Amino acid sequence: MAQSAINQHIAALAGIPQQPTQAAPHQLPAVKPGYRMVPALVGKEGQEVTAWVECPDWCVTDHVADRATFLEDLNHSGERRGMSFTPSRGQRVPVEVYLAQWPGSHEPAPTLAVDLDYEVENYGRTAALALADQLAAFTEDVRRLAVTLPEDSDPDMDEALRRVRGGRA
Repeated sequence: MAQSAINQHIAALAGIPQQPTQAAPHQLPAVKPGYRMVPALVGKEGQEVTAWVECPDWCVTDHVADRATFLEDLNHSGERRGMSFTPSRGQRVPVEVYLAQWPGSHEPAPTLAVDLDYEVENYGRTAALALADQLAAFTEDVRRLAVTLPEDSDPDMDEALRRVRGGRA
């Protein structure tokens, strides 16, 4: 059996629509503005096939390295921004935000994903802007309270603050 026939058989078993392998430029599908075509590895281990998928320009996911079992499981993730809180117990509580999209879901539009200690909530535009407003107000409250505290006696704390404010923490 020829390799292309084997690949088609594997794709059929995995439920993946047949993908063009070496299409001429005039045969490639048009890509929406803000997207690009990228390869994605899809299928069960040992039965993977490469599918070409539309990927938003903001997506930083390597869809070959991050293999999806089914094409519907493929997701897009943007660059993550995060910080960690360290409570008195010493465990770090990570907080990250990034753009996310699950094209195969019932709500395929991109969202703002907020990952708080490995629990992820997704927000549409209006809710994400409301969240940003709440965070900005919270930040101002923290700053207002922080400036009322007495000066730190440890001179290294000033250096730590300088590095954090300079983005080199």
